[in-house]
Amino acid sequence: MCKDVAVSLTSTQIGAIAENLIANELMIESNGRLSPFQPIADDDGIDVLIYDKITGDAVPIQVKARTNTINKPGKQERGNTVHFEVRKTTHNDERRALLLCILLSEDLRTTERAWLLPLEDLSSLTSERSNKYLIRANKQLSTNDKYKRFQCASVHEVASRLVSYFENTRNKLSKRDTRMQAHS
Repeated sequence: MCKDVAVSLTSTQIGAIAENLIANELMIESNGRLSPFQPIADDDGIDVLIYDKITGDAVPIQVKARTNTINKPGKQERGNTVHFEVRKTTHNDERRALLLCILLSEDLRTTERAWLLPLEDLSSLTSERSNKYLIRANKQLSTNDKYKRFQCASVHEVASRLVSYFENTRNKLSKRDTRMQAHS
C-alpha cells in the first residue's frame, strides 16, 4: 500500500523514463527497423545506442529530457523555451554521435517536441558555461531560432531522420569503398 508522502521523481528517474520512452517509441515509429540498446554504464554520456537493422550501422545517442519550459523573463508564467545542459566532461567532438533533446509531457507519458543534433557540432551551436554546453530551444513549430533545423515535431520525425542518417552514412561509405577499389 502506498502512503501519501510528498515524494517526487528525481532528475535521474525522469532521465530513465525518457530514455525508455524514446527507445520504445523509436521501435514503434520505425516498424522495428531501429533497435535501441542501453549501455550497462553510461559514464561517457551515451544513453542509447541505436542499431539500424537494414544498414547494419549504429549510432550512439545522448538523451536529455525536460518536462517543462522555462519561465518567461521576470514572470511566473511558462514560456516556449526549453533549457537543456550537456556536461563538457561527457562530450567528445571526435565521436560520431547524436544528441536527442526531448520535451516530455508533464505526465511523462509522451514526447511533446524533440531536437536531434550532431554532438560534433555542439560547441558551435550552444552557449557555454565553465563546465556545460547550454541549449535554449523554442518548442514552437513556427520558431526561427538556431535550433529550428534540428527540431522534430514528433518521435515519428526523429525515427525518419535517424533512418535518413543511416542511409546517408551507408551511401557515403559505398562511394568511399568504390573510390578505394578504383585506386587499387
